[in-house]
Amino acid sequence: MLANILIRSTALISAPIFTRLLSTSDYGIASNFFAWVAIISVIIGLGLPYSIGNASIDFKKDLRKYIASIQVLGSIVALIFLIFGFFFNQQLANIMSLDSELVLIIFIYLLFYPSVIFAQEKYKYQLLYKENIIIAILNSLGAIFFCVILILYVFDDQRYLGRVIGLILPMFLIGIYYYFKTLKEVRFFNIKKYWSYALKISLPMIPHSLAMIVLTQIDRIMIINFTGNSNAGLYSFGFSYAVLMLILSNAILQAYNPWLYLTYEKNDFPPIKKSNEIITFSLCVITIIIITIGPEMLFMLGTTEFMDARWIITPIALGALFQFVYNNYSSLELYHKKTKIIAIGTILTAIVNIGLNYTFIPLYGYYAAGYTTFISYLLLAFFHLYAHRKICNRIVFNDRFIWIATLSTSILAIIMTLLYPYTYIRYMVLIILLLFLISIKKKEILYVYKFIKTKKL
Repeated sequence: MLANILIRSTALISAPIFTRLLSTSDYGIASNFFAWVAIISVIIGLGLPYSIGNASIDFKKDLRKYIASIQVLGSIVALIFLIFGFFFNQQLANIMSLDSELVLIIFIYLLFYPSVIFAQEKYKYQLLYKENIIIAILNSLGAIFFCVILILYVFDDQRYLGRVIGLILPMFLIGIYYYFKTLKEVRFFNIKKYWSYALKISLPMIPHSLAMIVLTQIDRIMIINFTGNSNAGLYSFGFSYAVLMLILSNAILQAYNPWLYLTYEKNDFPPIKKSNEIITFSLCVITIIIITIGPEMLFMLGTTEFMDARWIITPIALGALFQFVYNNYSSLELYHKKTKIIAIGTILTAIVNIGLNYTFIPLYGYYAAGYTTFISYLLLAFFHLYAHRKICNRIVFNDRFIWIATLSTSILAIIMTLLYPYTYIRYMVLIILLLFLISIKKKEILYVYKFIKTKKL
C-alpha cells in the first residue's frame, strides 16, 4: 500500500515546488503529455498486466517465465509503434497538440516502462512488498530531483519539458533494468501457450482500459480544446490533490486483492464482508476530510494563481470514492475472467462521460469536467453492483452498507463545499462529525487496532 501511494502521489508531494516553477500553461502541456502516454500505453501494452493476477494462480511455479514471455509480446508491439512514431512524427504531433520530440519520447518510454509494471504485479502477488517499496522510493525521490534540475538548469526557456522528462526519467531507467533482467527468463518453447493465455484475458481489457483513460484523462484533452492550456493546468492541479483519495483507495486494493482472491477461493466470506466494511467506512471518512480541508491544502501546495481549482475538489474526490466501489466489485469479475463484462461497463460509461463533457464544458468551463467524472463513476459503480452479483451468484460484500455510506458521504461532501467561504464553521462541523463517528464506531476502531497489534482477525 505504501509503495503504491508513493508512486502515485509524486505530483502531490512535489506540488509546492512546481507551482512556483511552472505556469498554469506549463502544467497544461505536461498534463496533455501524460494523458497521451496513458492512452497509447493501453494500446501498446495490450492489457497484459491484467493477466498476471490469474497467472499467479495458474502458473504459480512458472510466473517468471510467463512474465518474460508477455514482455516479449509487448516489446514487439512497442517496436512497431516506435517505428510508426518515427516516420509519422509531425503528423502525430499535430493531432496530439504536442511538440514532435515529445511524441518520440512517448514511444521510446513505452518500450521499457511496462517492464516495471510487470515486476510490480509479480511482487504484489508473491507478497514481496519490500521490492515494491524500493521502486516507489526511487521513482518518487528521483522524479522530484530530475524535475528540479531539468527545469532550472536545462530547459529554463521550455520548463514543461523539464517537468515531463523529469517525471518519466526514473521509471524509464528502472524499466531498462527490469527489461533486461526479465528477458533472461524467456523460454521460447512455451511462448505460444503463455501468449494465448494472456491475450484471452487481456485483449477484452484494452477497450476497458481505453474507456478508463477517457474517464481519467480525456477531461484534460477536452478542456484544452474548449478552453485552453491554462484551464487544463488549473484542472490538473486541483485533480492532483483531490485524487489523493483515489491514490489511497487504489493502494489499498493493490494490497487487498491478493488476500481477497485467496479468501474468496476458500469460500470464506465473513472476513471479506468485515474487512470491506471497515475499508469502505475509512475511505468515506477520509473523503470528507480531504474535501473539508481542500482550500487550505491548495493554498499550501500552490500559489494564488491556482486557488480557483478548489471548486473541483469535491466532484473529483467523490468520483474517486465511487471508483473504489467499482474496483471492489470488478476485482471479483476479473477473478472469474469475465473481462468482457468489465469492458462493456467501462465503454458505456466512457461514452456517457464524453457526451456530458461535450455538452457542459463549453457552458461551464473546466468545473463541469469534475462533475461529469463523478456522475460517470457513480453509474459505473451501479453497473458493477449488479454485474458482480450475476457473475459470483452470491452476495460477497455488504452492499447495503457500502451504498448507504457512500451516498451519505456525497451529501455531506456537498454541504462541506457550500461551507468553503466559512472556514471556522466548516472545521467545527468536521470536528463534530468525526466525534460522532468515533462514538458510533468504537467497536470497529478497536477491531482495527487489535488487527494492527496482533496481525490476527
